[in-house]
Amino acid sequence: MAAQVKHTILLVQYNLTVGSRTFMDFESLAAAMDEICALYEKELKALNPSQSNITYDIADLYTYIDQLSDVSCLVYSDPIKAYLPKDKDWIKKQLYSHLRAQTAESS
Repeated sequence: MAAQVKHTILLVQYNLTVGSRTFMDFESLAAAMDEICALYEKELKALNPSQSNITYDIADLYTYIDQLSDVSCLVYSDPIKAYLPKDKDWIKKQLYSHLRAQTAESS
């Protein structure tokens, strides 16, 4: 699940241009999920510069993920000493679990 500490590489291509490809690495899957949320929040702030308080729900976050040209994760698996590729659908499930766990912690 998202709370497990597994080195994760986040691969993102924002649009069809090759130059929009980037990667970020994180010590945990949770940190990678936090970064995906932060990327979306940064875009929301850029699109709505006059709003000081912006809210969104999981469906909005899923739409953001779907509109990216490509997004995937490489998650380290200790038993096989290699990274396992994960797709958009897997990322969405992890985000849901991660955000749900954060909500439960704050309650």
